Amino acid sequence: MSASKQNGIFSFFVKKTAPETEEFRENFFYEQIATLVGAGGWRVDFLNKKSYFDKQLQKILETPDSYKPSLKHALHFFEMNFHETIINSYHNLASGTPIFDEVIKMVTYTNKTFWAHAISKPDIDNNGEIVGLKGVVVNVNKEKERELMLEKAIDLVEANNSRLFTFANYVSHNIKSHVNNLELTSQLVETQKFTEDQKELFNNYNEIAKSLNRTVSRLNEVVSIQTKASLPKITIDLEETLEEIKTQLRPLIEQEEAYIYTDFSEVPEIEYNQEFLNNIFTILIKNGILNKSPSRKPEIKAYCIENDKKISLIIEDNGKGYDLSDRNADQIFHMSRSTDNNENNQSVGLFIVKNQVEALGGKIEVKSKLGYGTKFIITI
Repeated sequence: MSASKQNGIFSFFVKKTAPETEEFRENFFYEQIATLVGAGGWRVDFLNKKSYFDKQLQKILETPDSYKPSLKHALHFFEMNFHETIINSYHNLASGTPIFDEVIKMVTYTNKTFWAHAISKPDIDNNGEIVGLKGVVVNVNKEKERELMLEKAIDLVEANNSRLFTFANYVSHNIKSHVNNLELTSQLVETQKFTEDQKELFNNYNEIAKSLNRTVSRLNEVVSIQTKASLPKITIDLEETLEEIKTQLRPLIEQEEAYIYTDFSEVPEIEYNQEFLNNIFTILIKNGILNKSPSRKPEIKAYCIENDKKISLIIEDNGKGYDLSDRNADQIFHMSRSTDNNENNQSVGLFIVKNQVEALGGKIEVKSKLGYGTKFIITI
């Protein structure tokens, strides 16, 4: 093929190619971005008394190609409950309010409702005069619907929690009265005339009544956690609080020759619930002492650190430790967990500690190894 023929075939590409203008590029990128995010623009011209929708807003509002926007019909595109908001925003913006930025409910030309993020501001000329209004509408219907569903789910969970709390409170108080009657009845019974078999049976009855009383008392304590968690937090000195707990536990500490080491130099104070913190210190220190290793004296370390703006209260011991290899670490915090020594069973205390920590929005983790000890990490 000759060079002249080749030039003739491809020459129409060269002849019809026009230079790309800055305005064309801006319009192209605007349209692509607007389509991507579901956004459209509008403008009200006070001087010429006209309103304008761009192509993207026409798609969002589903208006026909022949539709001409008009300010007097603007409210038709907003759900009735938002009419007052739109009217007020119009007057505020026209009077110089710098911006309107809210999520509102809109209505399309074909009468379909959707949630939109509306951003509007005054249109100001070179002389600083307000000559109109302009804005952007972003379709956020999916996001808003998910948000409303989540809010509804949260409300449902809170309502269920409230009903469960009320039920637990009712049950615990009613059972408590029956348990008190059992214990009072057992005190009034004369056991001198009992046979040996009857005495043994009655002793079992007493033990059951006492055990039930302890369980109900613990249930009452668990039920009260949610109420106490709503109390305002206060600034607490960690060193002072731990010293008070050590004083309360002194007989046990001296009996077991336990050593307690503290270092709160990095974080000396925290915002927390005082009663909860006292119980956390008490239970975790007692746990470290009562679950001591037979080959060494108990040592407890308590310190507080801050990492990535998160505060962690750490209490670790050199006791027997727990075997976490074949079960979830949370099993340690189960109220029904059994230990080798029922008399020193700390599972109920650990269960309450976990509930107190989580009721205040925190988290408690445990790291442990048999024969080496246990570390409790409480993220405030």
